[in-house]
Amino acid sequence: MRFLIEVTEAVRAHWPDHKPLFVRLSVEDNAGWGPEQSVRLAKILKQKGVDVIDCSSGGITELAPILGKEIKYNYQVPLAEYVRFHADIMTMAVGLIIHGDQAEQILRDKQADLIAVGREILNNPNWPMDAALKLGVDGPFRNVPPQFGYWLGTRAKRGFGTAPSTWQNGLAERLAGDEKAS
Repeated sequence: MRFLIEVTEAVRAHWPDHKPLFVRLSVEDNAGWGPEQSVRLAKILKQKGVDVIDCSSGGITELAPILGKEIKYNYQVPLAEYVRFHADIMTMAVGLIIHGDQAEQILRDKQADLIAVGREILNNPNWPMDAALKLGVDGPFRNVPPQFGYWLGTRAKRGFGTAPSTWQNGLAERLAGDEKAS
């Protein structure tokens, strides 16, 4: 804890107060560190000027500490929710968040304040626009450079002739279908 606290103090001394400071924590790992210790640390970091805790887990072994070998949608979201509630600090959720409606639901349920979709962005660099389309955002291409927005917007209006590889029903529709099948 001391190392991270001292690094935070040094960074905050040079980082402008009006800009947010994030810290990524492995909230739980396989080496004796867990959510309770992370909450203690997050409370101290908040006092030192940290604005957001990016909540992850593990990385030390091949096992996901909170679920053994089972990796499923939102598998690390409970960590962000726990730290957010118990440390009274903003959190960012990670952990197989791949659909726009899935991310939106996490925010609506107040499980986290921000969503990170790092690996999904590597898989689909157009994820923000794809999510905006699926969520019905008006003008989903207005926040990209005009040359990209024009072609992506034209392609979306034209239709694809087939479903592109990244186009699929969101999590809510998939879960509803799974429940009906059960």
